Amino acid sequence: MLNRRQFIYGGALTGLAVVGGMAVPAQAATSGGGVNPLRWPAADRETRPWTRWWWLGSAVTEDGLAHELDQLADHGFGGVEIQPIYEAQGQEDRIRRYLSREWFIALDTTLRHAADRDLGVDLTSGSGWTFGGPWIDVEQSAGRALVEHWELRGGQRLDDPVKTIHPPHPDLVDEEKLSRPDLRPPMAPIPEPELAALVAREVDSGDTVDLTDRVDGDRRLDWTAPPGRWRLTGVFSGWVLKRVERAGPGGKGLMADYFDASAIRRHLDHFGDAIGGRRGIRALFHDSFELEATDWTPAALDQFARLRGYELTPHLPELFDQQAESDTRTRVLSDVRETFSDLFLECFARPFTEFSGDRNWLTRNQAHGSPANLLDVYGAADIPETEYTGGEIIPVPGLRHGAEPRPPVPLVWRMASSAAHLYGRKLVGAETITWRDEHYHVSLSQAKPAVDILFAAGINHIVFHGTTYSPQDAPWPGVNFYAATQVRPANPWWRYVSELTEYITRCQSILQHGRHGNDVLVYWPQHDVWATPTGGGMQEQDGELAPDYHWEGSGWMYPHPSGADEVVGGLERRGWQFDWASDRQLAEFRGSHSGVSNGQSRYAAVVVPGAELMPVDTLAKLVEFAAAGATVVFVGSLPSDVPGLAKLEERRRTLRDLTGRLTGAAGGGTQRVGSGRVVVTGRDGVDEALAAAGAVREPLADTGLHVLRRYHDEGADYFVANLTDGPVEGWHPVGTPASSVAALDPLRDERGSAPHRHRGGESQVHVSLAPGESVVLRALERQRISAPEYRTLTPTGRRHDVRGGWKVEFLDGGPEVPGPRTIDELVSWTELGAAEAAFSGTARYTATFRLAPEEAGREWALDLGTVRETARVTVNGAELGVAWAIPFRLPLDDALRPGDNVLEIEVTNLAANRVRAMARNGTLPDNYYMSWRTTPPAEWDVQPSGLLGPVRLVEVDR
Repeated sequence: MLNRRQFIYGGALTGLAVVGGMAVPAQAATSGGGVNPLRWPAADRETRPWTRWWWLGSAVTEDGLAHELDQLADHGFGGVEIQPIYEAQGQEDRIRRYLSREWFIALDTTLRHAADRDLGVDLTSGSGWTFGGPWIDVEQSAGRALVEHWELRGGQRLDDPVKTIHPPHPDLVDEEKLSRPDLRPPMAPIPEPELAALVAREVDSGDTVDLTDRVDGDRRLDWTAPPGRWRLTGVFSGWVLKRVERAGPGGKGLMADYFDASAIRRHLDHFGDAIGGRRGIRALFHDSFELEATDWTPAALDQFARLRGYELTPHLPELFDQQAESDTRTRVLSDVRETFSDLFLECFARPFTEFSGDRNWLTRNQAHGSPANLLDVYGAADIPETEYTGGEIIPVPGLRHGAEPRPPVPLVWRMASSAAHLYGRKLVGAETITWRDEHYHVSLSQAKPAVDILFAAGINHIVFHGTTYSPQDAPWPGVNFYAATQVRPANPWWRYVSELTEYITRCQSILQHGRHGNDVLVYWPQHDVWATPTGGGMQEQDGELAPDYHWEGSGWMYPHPSGADEVVGGLERRGWQFDWASDRQLAEFRGSHSGVSNGQSRYAAVVVPGAELMPVDTLAKLVEFAAAGATVVFVGSLPSDVPGLAKLEERRRTLRDLTGRLTGAAGGGTQRVGSGRVVVTGRDGVDEALAAAGAVREPLADTGLHVLRRYHDEGADYFVANLTDGPVEGWHPVGTPASSVAALDPLRDERGSAPHRHRGGESQVHVSLAPGESVVLRALERQRISAPEYRTLTPTGRRHDVRGGWKVEFLDGGPEVPGPRTIDELVSWTELGAAEAAFSGTARYTATFRLAPEEAGREWALDLGTVRETARVTVNGAELGVAWAIPFRLPLDDALRPGDNVLEIEVTNLAANRVRAMARNGTLPDNYYMSWRTTPPAEWDVQPSGLLGPVRLVEVDR
């Protein structure tokens, strides 16, 4: 029997392909030439997963860096992203201050050794996250609007000076409180805030007077109120005084103003001057934005006038009156939000990529959390990256949810993949299993579905969150980052992490191969979000003017104010392959009889998922698409109004003129426009309209399967994952015409010809996937595969239970290794005694079972039932492999024999029980900042551990 570990990443040994557990000559795999579809595309450092690598206080050694890089390379990782952060206590003498000579020695050591091990290196463009540091002074730090009000009656003058009192620096938080005083962030004196504008409004008439120029250098107002009741609104340019998140020594300081190009340039120049043009860095990385109440910049009024075409100053009284409710205020507020979105793109996102490109580096950027149209910010990055905490509710039986389970957010993740697809970018990153569960509670079996659901949303570059550099002399479990899934050698399942990395590598070799297969372009109705009272943000955290769009989509995607999430979620569930596009991105497309194209990507049709507000330029572009021959589908109705305030009536007339050209479709129907069509339909008519336009649906999704399509020169690749609560088996159409279909199992690395037929003009493939399983289907338009049929592990219903008499030997781990014992029934280690309940590590189970000759000749798989958490299996001395993902099932091939069979299962559990025991006896290291998701570890419940079963042989179809 061939051991799959004999095979390299990306395919079989030279001249062979593994098919259905057999080795066949590679030249026999296909007929008609072309690429061998039974081989995984070649692997490299980018098809392998990466990990974020935290350096606490940059207290690293050259030997320690090389050792950890070796560990990562040896276990299948492709690269690291270095993030220098806050320091641990007791290691102050080892600190390398950020951007110091000693720090660069560490960086250069990393770059050299990473190159030797074929690892890539990305670098956070600062210490901690968000731009900033001690080189950013208060005046260039993130801004906030400070507002004061005064009341005057006719004939009165203002006696008070026109000024405000600035709030102090925020108190020390979390890790800052633990820092030695000389290592705490600096808190510079706060200048007196400058007056941005002073406006008087008569309460009854609404008359408004700009008094800004009437305030002298001593902050005294030279103005006598005319008759009436006047309310004065003074807006001052203050500062949030937010410090860079989790920064380390040498990098602690204020966050830069992302709406001020000079502040961003100051940060980039300081970083660039220090780092120079070092080779070996692939990309600069920017983490998700946590700007927290940033809502102003000193040039806000001038920039608003430039971008929106009218003066904001006369509208400041209602803008800063949250009790006011009027259409004018809603429109002005929407314009303010759009202005900050534009400034974020102009001042930060584009300059960041230009700065990196000038030095031959790429950018990886997480747009979520920013106060901007996320699609535009993702589109400015070379590698757009989303984020997934990984604890979402996925109904696979036996899959444990995280500490704060919630529904998945694929429509948010697709914003990153959409931006990459629109601009022909190869990679779409995802910060993965950020903090899936309580520390030390996450298993490999929980990671796989999280990865699969990201792959189905177009992600193809997994970056784990992550790995903490730990000094070699640190006691177990070493130094940890406060919010992470510990993907690191101290974790007991590290010995098997290469099973996960190999799986990801195989999948990503397919998902980075060829080109995306999306043929529906979906308009993103951002203006409907900006027009809501909160703007889609979390008002208690973000404020009104510049709301942040957080990774979980709450308030801006789920739900979307015009129902776009329901419409587009339906497209996804029904198997349509689509990308989002913003107003700015849509403007770059041109229409034709074959759809719309921007020169990088082509789509068969455009869908507008119920937008109520739409800029006239966008609607004009959609009409232009149709006139050129394309199909545009409006779901629900045509847009009813324009956003914003400038030239309102003029733009409304233009909108009415444009919608008037579509009167035949307005009430529901189809309107010919030029040589194309505009369709207005309810949700139940979208499928018909898209099919008529030539878009191709994937009916496999009707079963509940997650389906992603990619095209290549020979046909199409499909990533298919069963993340439902039941098996899926049967014949199903695929959207791509196929002469043959190859099936590749990225988990077991088995490959073969998939059962395939033609019925009713459709190409159909037979699919058999248990909950938690996934497969890659390669539909070939012309090639015919000559290879054994792909083997599934579909149970027939016959089974043979393995019962009683289990010998259990604890092999390695801690805090102490319990003695051996024999058990009649499989139970958790935590039920065996105090030592076993505290143990984290590996134990071997041994049992003997008998098979009659006729039974031994059947096709069996070994089903382990419930495993906490991974299991290496040997039968009669032959290693079957590692069961680490749901379902915990391995093919037995020819390992069985008549008579007695010896089954050995090495099970490794989580670190949680050992951490709990150490916390309870006072030996858990606590010399660094940690945050626990649920309760401190001394209060944790013990986690079930070991082989829980039931263990049985299940007959499977040959």
